[in-house]
Amino acid sequence: MVQKRRSGAKEGDPNANAAAEDARGKPERRMRAFDYGELRLLLLAIIAQQPSHGYELIHAVNERLGGTYKPSPGVLYPALTWLYDRGYTEIDLEKGGRKRYSITAEGNDFLSANKAAIDMLLARAVSRPQGDSPQAIVKAMDQLKRALSLRAKMAPVADEVVAHIGSIITVAANQIEALLNAPMLNEGAVSCVADILTPNSERYLRRLCSHFQHRTPVVTDENSGHFRMSMGEVRMEAHEGLFRVRLTALSPEKLTEMQHILARHLEEAAVRETLNIHWLPA
Repeated sequence: MVQKRRSGAKEGDPNANAAAEDARGKPERRMRAFDYGELRLLLLAIIAQQPSHGYELIHAVNERLGGTYKPSPGVLYPALTWLYDRGYTEIDLEKGGRKRYSITAEGNDFLSANKAAIDMLLARAVSRPQGDSPQAIVKAMDQLKRALSLRAKMAPVADEVVAHIGSIITVAANQIEALLNAPMLNEGAVSCVADILTPNSERYLRRLCSHFQHRTPVVTDENSGHFRMSMGEVRMEAHEGLFRVRLTALSPEKLTEMQHILARHLEEAAVRETLNIHWLPA
């Protein structure tokens, strides 16, 4: 059974700006790969090639973009509703209530009027490289958004839980920033390590992490911490009676500079003891 356009639906002007407006005529926010208006044009172009179900369109968009963007149902179906309300598509209700979207004569006219924009969108989609998208990151982001979205629709969350969630996300963001801001350590990188005997290893770990986090994101837990500098990477471990510092630098000269910096800060942090810092090749 073919479901016709709803009565009272607005007719869209056959231009690219109309596709970039929502049902109330207001511009929408930018999205990851395209803005909402461009997504509607891309969806209509795909539907024109082959009538499709919603889930098929999700995968079709993802395929066209080389796996770099997969629209969520919360993004896709409002776009399909917009196209349907304007008479650019019609819905074939299949057994089980599934909806197959196909293009109408009005939709074909709309595509013809926006052929240049459609060609540009398809060219952008085809030109995106295949297979080099960070799928693990995309999947993790989708899981986070889904968890927060589903929970937000349930009962109100206690303030302390909201604060805890916020702190978790902040820590994760800092860790990601530290990784992304890191210098690329190639095969020419050099390393050294210092095992410093001290009963105050945990205190030195806290002091150094606290100091350097004002300059660069620091990833830390109860017994370790690491961060990146413009010269290389610093990793610290607090053991019982031992504080270990491992440095990895882009060159021997940078490694020497890092040794001086870390030794100076350790000596400043040492209040009632003299630290014996000996750097050994790692």
